[in-house]
Amino acid sequence: MSILVELLPGAGPVLVIGGGTVARRKVQALVDGGFTVVVIAPEVDPAIAALDTVTCIRRPFVHVDVDARPWALVLACTADREVNRTVGELARARHIPVLVADARAESTIAFPALHRDGDLLVGVSTSGADPALAARLRDSVAEALGPGRAAEVAAARAARAARRTTEPNA
Repeated sequence: MSILVELLPGAGPVLVIGGGTVARRKVQALVDGGFTVVVIAPEVDPAIAALDTVTCIRRPFVHVDVDARPWALVLACTADREVNRTVGELARARHIPVLVADARAESTIAFPALHRDGDLLVGVSTSGADPALAARLRDSVAEALGPGRAAEVAAARAARAARRTTEPNA
């Protein structure tokens, strides 16, 4: 069992070990969410390197990388099982939430399939049972919601701000 929570960029930077296809998807979601990301990998997908808020360090992972900064999250997204296992162990020992892409049991977090429309964010999770199913369900939810919800959220934010001037608990 688990819960979905919304992590805000103010939590701090995110460390991603690995620069391939899996890392690219995770890094894009983090950047879309406003996070600053550091990617460490000998080779980095050009799509990752092109992102403005991503720092790429092209070299193999070393243990001290996990201690280098106060990370909000650590993601182990390499094709090397031993590296991923080690990254997970180090992050868990430091009580840093960690995603080990190839071993859910070694992870303390998971990424739901996300749909973003401005400030509207909808996540669908199958608790790791089937990420493809989560993605299909996310797409169904997004279709049901329809486009243009960002404007609705912005209007709701403005209305709430106006109410808070007269109703502090609004």
